[in-house]
Amino acid sequence: MNESLRLPDRLSIDSGVILAYYLGEKLGALARSVIFGPPEKTIYHNKLCVAELFYVLCRRRGMKAASDYTRAYLDARHSVSGDSDAIDLVAGAYKCERAISLADCYVIATAETQSASAVFARHERDLDAEMKRKRFDVEVLFLEDLEA
Repeated sequence: MNESLRLPDRLSIDSGVILAYYLGEKLGALARSVIFGPPEKTIYHNKLCVAELFYVLCRRRGMKAASDYTRAYLDARHSVSGDSDAIDLVAGAYKCERAISLADCYVIATAETQSASAVFARHERDLDAEMKRKRFDVEVLFLEDLEA
């Protein structure tokens, strides 16, 4: 791990972080150690994150596996739901102003309303382009940048 990049204690995570963990990817082991492992971290998710987790797992592993993994994740309470009407409004504003997915808007909006940093598993072309065009109001981090 790149020791110069440390994660803050309050994080809003994208479904890609959880998927890497459950699909046994190299980034999943990193997520386990730097996101889900440290007890001092407060991790937030949103409803779109859960829906994305389920449908991607469903497409890759089937309905039963998706249901089992998603339920296991929620039951383990690795993260807490940051959902609120305020998040919906902030996410909608981001979607209005930015050329990124609605799911990514929700991760960033959750981070903003929970005074957290947004964490994505990997860089995405549209998100990188928007970050270059105009900074977000929150810190946006990528798990893959911690790999070294």
